[in-house]
Amino acid sequence: MATTVPDPSFSVVIPVFNGESFVGDAIDSVLAQEGASFQLIVVDDGSTDATPKILAEYGNALLVHSQSNRGEGAARNAGIAHMRGELALFLDADDLLPAEYLRRFALAARDAPNIEVFHCGWRAVTLDGAPLYNQGEPLAIDCDPFHELPVLGSPHIDSMVVRLSALKRIGGFDPRLQVQADWDYCLRLSASGARFRGVRENVAIIRRRPDSVSAKRRQDLGAVGVAVLERHLRFHPRCPSCERAQMGLRAWRRSALRVDAQRIAARFRLSGRVAHCIGMLIAIMRRPRHVGAAMAELAERLSIAGR
Repeated sequence: MATTVPDPSFSVVIPVFNGESFVGDAIDSVLAQEGASFQLIVVDDGSTDATPKILAEYGNALLVHSQSNRGEGAARNAGIAHMRGELALFLDADDLLPAEYLRRFALAARDAPNIEVFHCGWRAVTLDGAPLYNQGEPLAIDCDPFHELPVLGSPHIDSMVVRLSALKRIGGFDPRLQVQADWDYCLRLSASGARFRGVRENVAIIRRRPDSVSAKRRQDLGAVGVAVLERHLRFHPRCPSCERAQMGLRAWRRSALRVDAQRIAARFRLSGRVAHCIGMLIAIMRRPRHVGAAMAELAERLSIAGR
């Protein structure tokens, strides 16, 4: 007689800081999930608004861990200590899970016990639900995650489900990173040897807020992203596939250079082509590591001008 393999269970962690206007929506979207077993852990990272009162109203429907404000990475790591499920999902407090989201991941995990990271697409909307952009399909990173991530980027944190064994192997999130902690998390999973698999027909709902940490520190994303990627590639033995990752690193460096140049130009109230050139020059003087990216940028602009 064939043995029925039970569907794996989930531990969903929502870190929140002063989320009174949106955290209830995120919680409700998890509690509404059907076809999958789960525990819901909400980590209150030192909220000073009505968030604690809102969480208390849910009673035993969720586990609340309260701590002083230490940042999102530390809050997520605090949630890991309470996990009982086989699969871990980190949901940002302003985002949502669509209907049957966990069930689709559970079926994928049951059918592929050797896969440690499952990921899907996502769509971004405003808090009012107005569409912004759509990444409906999983990123094509499964064949070689470590070398494809630098080129294609990482899945959104809400769109990733990770086996607890892999999560414990890498030690959770780096609490020192105020931005790009998700990027670092995904790179460390791939560097640890975790196998990835995209799950189609599953799309997380990302709600963008103008006052979020990532929005406020948008100009830091490129520079921190470069530093994170450089660190991971530095400790990776060179192999034939590394040129693919290096191509991605060069693109990240150029992006960081452009942001630095724009920020400098805005500071000096410059505009036009001259502003871009002056901004790049000052950026290179401040960060000589930008030289390679600047040469690539210049070569591309000369090529376009010569057509």
